[in-house]
Amino acid sequence: MVRFLSFFLEKVERDSVYFPIPESVADQTLTVSYVDSWMANREYKGKSRHEGTDIMADKNERGLYPVISISDGMITNLGWLEKGGYRIGITSPSGVYYYAHLESYAEIKEGDQVQAGEMLGFMGDSGYGEEGTTGQFPVHLHLGIYAFENGKEISVNPYYLLRALEDKTLKYYYI
Repeated sequence: MVRFLSFFLEKVERDSVYFPIPESVADQTLTVSYVDSWMANREYKGKSRHEGTDIMADKNERGLYPVISISDGMITNLGWLEKGGYRIGITSPSGVYYYAHLESYAEIKEGDQVQAGEMLGFMGDSGYGEEGTTGQFPVHLHLGIYAFENGKEISVNPYYLLRALEDKTLKYYYI
């Protein structure tokens, strides 16, 4: 298992091109932050573990911060998930990237091929309820990374990949 994960992480690092939240060239105060919250306790309809990293919007406004694809791949999941809200799953050559709690989507659909840096949607606070639920937590992007070994899904900590991508942040105009 350790050997598989090491090999998988090397592939993910090669696939990943950009940090998922572009920098605003119009307003330098629109920043984001994140910490390693991998496997932290979560409580929504019971106890669970956090399978990702939350990138928090420093300005708590849904629909403001664009979300881009960190890799090339195909959109394999798009739509509502009770815990994840509006979410997107992108299958890359090496694994699956999962973007959750979006406010809205760009003009994309399941089956579309996306390129690294392509707009996916906007950060939000959707989830933890029936479709359309918002406001249960601050605006952020949940990023998860998954691999499959012998038909079993394995969640991998994205924190260190995000750290490596910080100097690969695109610049967008948004205010």
